[in-house]
Amino acid sequence: MHMRRFIVGVDGSLPARAATRWAIAHAREHEAEVRLVLVADDEWGVVGTGLIDEVDEDARQRLDGELRFARALASDLPISGELRSGSPMVVLASLSDADVMVVVGTHKTGFHYGRAFGSRSLQLANLAAGPVAVVPEAESRLRRGVVVGLDDTVAGGAALDVAADLACDHHCELIIVRSSHATEPFRTDRDDEAQDWQLRRDDVARGLLATAIERVRRRQRDINVRARVVRRPPGIALNEIARSAELLVIGDSRREAPQPGALGSVAYDVLLNLSSPTIIVHAPAVVDAGVRQEGEHHAVG
Repeated sequence: MHMRRFIVGVDGSLPARAATRWAIAHAREHEAEVRLVLVADDEWGVVGTGLIDEVDEDARQRLDGELRFARALASDLPISGELRSGSPMVVLASLSDADVMVVVGTHKTGFHYGRAFGSRSLQLANLAAGPVAVVPEAESRLRRGVVVGLDDTVAGGAALDVAADLACDHHCELIIVRSSHATEPFRTDRDDEAQDWQLRRDDVARGLLATAIERVRRRQRDINVRARVVRRPPGIALNEIARSAELLVIGDSRREAPQPGALGSVAYDVLLNLSSPTIIVHAPAVVDAGVRQEGEHHAVG
């Protein structure tokens, strides 16, 4: 995975600062540029022009402050800023691409409307054409390793490839997790039948993991790989296992290509209960370059 640009959604909050720090660290690895984007929510259009001017001026000042913060962290990187108007998550999603990662911070609770992106990262992950990173405010430098959730979709395969590349870049272990949990349990009154049914599901999961390890070895032969079968629901298990990891990678297994609609159930569960920096990967898709991006924008810096 190579990213040419990291787009960071900023709003002056502490989670946004965490997202900026995370994006800068990863941009260095890719020798990529960083662009801070502050979106003035277009719901201000219902108020008078005088108040709109005040909001715009406040947004410009906040963006200038975020640029100063970012450049103080990384004077060696190309860092620019944009002020846009529109629906924040829709505008940020319109900037995504296969080699452009959109990064936002979160308080995890989703109750800080107007201050942090919170649960609105669900909307962003659903609409974006390229990878999305959601970074919790409380980051720890003691985190180590990359965790990836395994499924048998195109997006799941893309997530596995991204996770393998990241583990190689970071010189750390890759942990592949497959859940044998069933949404609809096997109905029987006999314990031995239920146990046999679960063991068969475990064996299928191990087979998928063996195939995944082969794929990873072909792509990154030198990394250390571990595989785990879990019987818990995948979203819960992934957040628990990734609690001490530096990255969790998941595929949006709901779809084969970017399209409006509800986010896949595992991605949804993970994002609502985030425990670590998480990257959501979509199935590869060709994005129409002629589609107009939403929102007015002004380059800064």
